[in-house]
Amino acid sequence: MNVLVSGVAGDIGLGIARILKEWGVFSELHGIDIHPDHPGLFVLDKCDVAPRANEDKYLSWVADYISKNGIDVFIPSSEAEISTLASAGITDIAGASIIRNNKFTVQRSLDKFDCLSHLKSCGISVPANGIVGCTTPSSYPVIVKPRSGQGSKGVTLIKSADELKVCNVGWVWQECLLPDNQEYTCPVYVSSKTDMRTLIIKRKLMGGLTGSGIIVDNVEIDEYVRAIAKAMQLEGAINIQLRLTESGPLLFEINPRLSSTLVFRDKIGFTDLRWWIADSLGFESPEYYAPKPGTRFYRGAQEYISNS
Repeated sequence: MNVLVSGVAGDIGLGIARILKEWGVFSELHGIDIHPDHPGLFVLDKCDVAPRANEDKYLSWVADYISKNGIDVFIPSSEAEISTLASAGITDIAGASIIRNNKFTVQRSLDKFDCLSHLKSCGISVPANGIVGCTTPSSYPVIVKPRSGQGSKGVTLIKSADELKVCNVGWVWQECLLPDNQEYTCPVYVSSKTDMRTLIIKRKLMGGLTGSGIIVDNVEIDEYVRAIAKAMQLEGAINIQLRLTESGPLLFEINPRLSSTLVFRDKIGFTDLRWWIADSLGFESPEYYAPKPGTRFYRGAQEYISNS
């Protein structure tokens, strides 16, 4: 079988490729991105430049690439592509299976205001929030960010009503969760063939990514992320980002995809990418050995040199 991974210039796409190469279940590893300047060819067998997901020709271009290269499985890694595929209701393309979450999970997660509103309606605690230009916070500081967007892009700390007045109307404001040294990233995996699997990682950021982390055992956080996964009708993998406040765990972001810690997770036994592929394709899933609390990991660097 041949596999195609998108977004291979990014840390998630390249991480997926690294795991697949080590796993060895695919004959050929293909990668695409919107530009060619990345180390993908050091990991993948073939790379190509694809249109952006918001271009009209994106779906036809991907279908053509899949047909020409005998691709059996397509793994989109960017939220833009996942959103496009989910909105179109596409679960396979040119005969290739697509590894992505269902439309409900994707769309509820990517609309940050709708996400919080939905979870609150399900009885799940969420931060105070609203829409800039429609409602105002009762206290400051707050976080302001695009209603839809990727990760921390566009996120701004707002300390007063005057600062909020100049923010983009229609963006989301959200209670600033404290303390900032109690941040957790929590991957969750669900399929019809396995029980729900969760992992709680207390993390430290490095340049917007998880620079280091420690696996923790916290019943309150585990129950919280499980409730969120059920409310989001999860059938696949998501990543829930939260802070542990005086009021308990409160999320600030849901990523409806594999996250930037996927290689760390894979190395310590939480192999959600492999489970997702195996469960989707109907072959034997790797066994699960829960990582031990106290396990630590650190982000390092890897160099790639090309003379061509």
